[in-house]
Amino acid sequence: MEMKVYIANLGKYNEGELVGAWFTPPIDMEDVKERIGLNNEYKEYAIHDFELPFDIDEYTLIEEINRLCALAEELEGTPIEEEMREIQNAFFGSFEEMVEHKDDIICYPDCDDMEDVARYLLEESGTLGEVPSHLQNYIDYEAYGRDLELEGNFLVTSHGVFEYAS
Repeated sequence: MEMKVYIANLGKYNEGELVGAWFTPPIDMEDVKERIGLNNEYKEYAIHDFELPFDIDEYTLIEEINRLCALAEELEGTPIEEEMREIQNAFFGSFEEMVEHKDDIICYPDCDDMEDVARYLLEESGTLGEVPSHLQNYIDYEAYGRDLELEGNFLVTSHGVFEYAS
């Protein structure tokens, strides 16, 4: 996951000049000062763009960005890595809250929709163990999937279906 932040010299920006650069976390404040010309005359910076799995605002502190990026790196290699922003927006009030509850997020990676989740859950739970396989095709997985979605916390994404088991 590539994360980067565009930081601009706010004083120069207010004077009509765009002076800024892209930085890759962890961001070193001394590097920022040097590259965008922060000094005794121009002390303030602003975030003008970012590519992060969470939202920040124009005045988010560099230390906070570094801390959140470190949390995001903890999720690398997990099923939720590619859908952090969507999962956060669907179930949690903040990125930190999502990371705190990461173990409560269930991923159904081979499922494209709730019908697939219904089929997966019924087959995995063994509920269909006594139903002959030739009769299993008559089960309305779509309806069961719809009920699961109404009763639970599911999110269908392009990288699978996620459930927040709160």
